[in-house]
Amino acid sequence: MTEPKKEAIEAMSECGLRPMESYRYMSTETGGDDCVGHTMIDHLNYCYKLKMKQIDGKDSQTLVNKLYGIQSIDPEFFFRVRLNAEGKVECLFWRDSMMREDYKIYGDVLVFDTTFRTNKYNLICAPFVGINNHWKNTMFACAFIGDETTESFVWVFETFLKAMGGKHPISIFTNQDAAIAAGIEQVFPSSRHRLCLWHLSKNANSRFGLLKSDKNFKNAFYKCLSGCITPNDFEETWKSMINTFKLEKDDWFNRLYGLKEKWCTALSKDFFFCRYTFFTKE
Repeated sequence: MTEPKKEAIEAMSECGLRPMESYRYMSTETGGDDCVGHTMIDHLNYCYKLKMKQIDGKDSQTLVNKLYGIQSIDPEFFFRVRLNAEGKVECLFWRDSMMREDYKIYGDVLVFDTTFRTNKYNLICAPFVGINNHWKNTMFACAFIGDETTESFVWVFETFLKAMGGKHPISIFTNQDAAIAAGIEQVFPSSRHRLCLWHLSKNANSRFGLLKSDKNFKNAFYKCLSGCITPNDFEETWKSMINTFKLEKDDWFNRLYGLKEKWCTALSKDFFFCRYTFFTKE
C-alpha cells in the first residue's frame, strides 16, 4: 500500500467514513476492486491500525482492572492481553471457569467466527463457540483482535489452547479466510478444518450472478454442499453442474472445488463434526 493511499484512507477515516465505505469509494474512483492496488483485507487491517492509535490508555487500564476484578471472584478466570510495540492493546482473550468446563465436555467441535466488529474501536470480536447436548450454542471463550493477519490468529489460537489445557478440537469451523486457515494449520495441525456452510452459501450467493434465479442450478449447488451421500455421488453431481451451466472456466468455482475436503459433507464421514452444516437457501 503506497503512502498516498495510506494518507487518503486516514483522511477519509478522520472525516467519519467507515472502513468499508472508504474502500468502496477508492474502488469506485479507480475503476473496480482489481484496480485499487490492495485487497479489501489489507484496507481493513490498515483502518484497524489507525483506530488502535486512538484508543485511550485509560480505557485499556479500566478494562484490565475489570478483568482482574472478575478473576478475584472466579479464580479459574483466564485472560491474556497482547500489546503492540507502542504498548497499546492489540489483542485480548478471556474465558471463565464454566467455559472451560463446557469445553471439556463439548469441545470436540469448535466454531470460530470473526464476522462481528465493535463500533467504537473497530476491533474484531472473535468468539469461540460449540454445541451442547441440547443442540444449543455454548460459549467457550472470546477474543478481540485488531487485524485479520495470520500472526494475530496464531496468538489467539495458541492462547486458547493454553487456556483449555492443551485440548485440541476434532473439527474447527470457520469462514473462508486464508489467514485463519494458516493459523489453524500451524496451531491445530491434528484438527480437521471445515468451512461453515452458512458462510459459504452466503458468499456463494454473491457469485451466482444470473444463475441466482435458476432453481435447477441452486438445487444442484446445494446438493453438492450437503445433499450427496457418497464421494462418487458428489463428483458426478459437481461435474454435471459445472458442464450444464458452463462454469468450467469460472475461477471461484474452481477454487471452491479445490477446497472440497473442507466443506463437502460426503467427504467428511470419517471424523466427528456434530453435523454442523447449517445454511439457508436464499
